Amino acid sequence: MEYAMVSMLIPKEYEDTFRACAKHTMQDAANALQWNLYQGLCENLGQDIPLFNTLPCGSYPQYYSRPFVPRFSFGAKGQNLSFCNVKVIRNRFKTKAIKKALLNWCRSSREPKTLFIYTISQPLLSAVATVKKKYPQLHVCSIVADLPNMSNLSSKQGRLLRMFSAHKAKEAYSLLSSVDSFVLLTKHMADYMHITQPFCVVEGIAPTVSEANTKSETVGGEDERIILYTGTLHCKFGVLHLLDAFRKVSDPRARLVICGIGDSEAEIREASRQDPRIDFRGQLRRDEVLSLQKKAAVLVNPRLNNEEFTKYSFPSKTMEYLASGVPVVAYKLDGIPDEYDAYITYPDGDSSDALVATLEHLCSLSSDELSRMGSAARQFVTEQKNRNVQTKKILDSVQGAITADQD
Repeated sequence: MEYAMVSMLIPKEYEDTFRACAKHTMQDAANALQWNLYQGLCENLGQDIPLFNTLPCGSYPQYYSRPFVPRFSFGAKGQNLSFCNVKVIRNRFKTKAIKKALLNWCRSSREPKTLFIYTISQPLLSAVATVKKKYPQLHVCSIVADLPNMSNLSSKQGRLLRMFSAHKAKEAYSLLSSVDSFVLLTKHMADYMHITQPFCVVEGIAPTVSEANTKSETVGGEDERIILYTGTLHCKFGVLHLLDAFRKVSDPRARLVICGIGDSEAEIREASRQDPRIDFRGQLRRDEVLSLQKKAAVLVNPRLNNEEFTKYSFPSKTMEYLASGVPVVAYKLDGIPDEYDAYITYPDGDSSDALVATLEHLCSLSSDELSRMGSAARQFVTEQKNRNVQTKKILDSVQGAITADQD
């Protein structure tokens, strides 16, 4: 069996150029997940596999300063595919580039092949559907991290963009028959997508110990308790709920640090002007975020379980938080399996008062107590949710689907 993967990641060699050209947020969590998926697959297979990549840049000229994305090689077997990035027409060029690369790979040998694809975007699935018509024995496994119609949850998204996104999502769903098996972040995704193909559930992949920049001994100092939120700052993700709760926290040592960008930035800036305990840092590089986590006493995800999309997502920050060695406060979302319950501190209810009580309780604990809580969570995810374990689960699922199809 030969394997390959189609990705939407940022090659390390191109990261500085990408940051200089991008006019919007970088998807650091998605980028980290894809790298872990690819490296885990290679490690389990004992070989470097071809990686066909389309840069996850926004369209030119509104969101990216270059009209053409170049072709270049990276890593052992990575190929960044070139395409015209001009708004409106860029998806057609993406599809063409992916289709050409996959056809060349399929015709390179007569060995049976399995292709892993990240996401179910319309340009990608259009290319895959064409390739499958010529090579029907190709097994395609799609890793679905986000549902197409729920990938942009900003309250400031314009009506035309919402309509366009909905149309592209509908097209993507119509092409799911070209996929032979799936990797889903939550079991609820299968019902929403009405899939009948085999699937496995992989909530995410824990960062490696070195990447997570984990704590080693104690958490913070006794004279300060940093409560940290990092990620997208959309209202639907509960950031304003966190601000409301933190204003009521009475512990004089408590400090709230918020990092990221999103539709709630103006409210966060105003809150930081009114309350000097609130520190808004904006969007930071991933290494800076991980360094901040090391200084925190508590990591918080205030996303409430009151929106439909919570069934279909396992927040990437939850996995990253748990791997950091810092206690995690979050709400019990429908997409979080019960096995995580022992390692996440859930507020007793959705009210801001419930969140206040939880934060004040954790702030009252000693650094050693906080460290013990964080260490248990870190051990759980780094041992049971690391890239080798999770990608082996994916490979076993794919092999099972192929065997069942042959029978």
